[in-house]
Amino acid sequence: MEIGTILWISGGVLGAIGIYALAKGWIKIYNKFIYWKHKVEGKFANIDIIMQKRSDMVNALAQVIKKYSIHEWKTFKDVTEARSRWTKDSDLNEKVTDVNKIENNFFKLQAVFEKYPELKANNLYKKIMGHGNISEVESKLKKYRLEYNRAVRMYNQRVETFPRNIVALVHSFKKTKYLTLGNEINQGPQEKYQAKKIFED
Repeated sequence: MEIGTILWISGGVLGAIGIYALAKGWIKIYNKFIYWKHKVEGKFANIDIIMQKRSDMVNALAQVIKKYSIHEWKTFKDVTEARSRWTKDSDLNEKVTDVNKIENNFFKLQAVFEKYPELKANNLYKKIMGHGNISEVESKLKKYRLEYNRAVRMYNQRVETFPRNIVALVHSFKKTKYLTLGNEINQGPQEKYQAKKIFED
């Protein structure tokens, strides 16, 4: 067999091996993106359940203010809109934006009730804010927010780092928003290390 033929065959074999390795690596990275995408969506599903309750609370509190003809009612005209959007299928990033809007409205509503103490005498207000309702929602939101943001961090890192970012670009995997709930993400080094260990590849 001539040397040229041997070189052509060797080159073909090496090329086939290279293409196989590239395809295998590509598929592995793609499957990891799918895994983390589902992980993020799964973590947000916990928040989704709590926010259904939170949005009902926001709407009910706004109705109390409206009943008393408090002029700040006009500030919360978007409450019903945000609440209706919540029941529709939408992009995850859009839902994260809606979560933050609902939370901001909730904080504003609380401020109104502090400004007008007579509103606190309303039975509906007492029912909504009493019996550990607020503390239960707050604690669950804090826990689920942390878990969600940890998963988002790992997913977003994959979207940004080479060579995964090439796969992300081709398959339209885009960065997902963090959930702030009106607060900046503020995690210490130890917490970040724990998050990395928990969600490590």
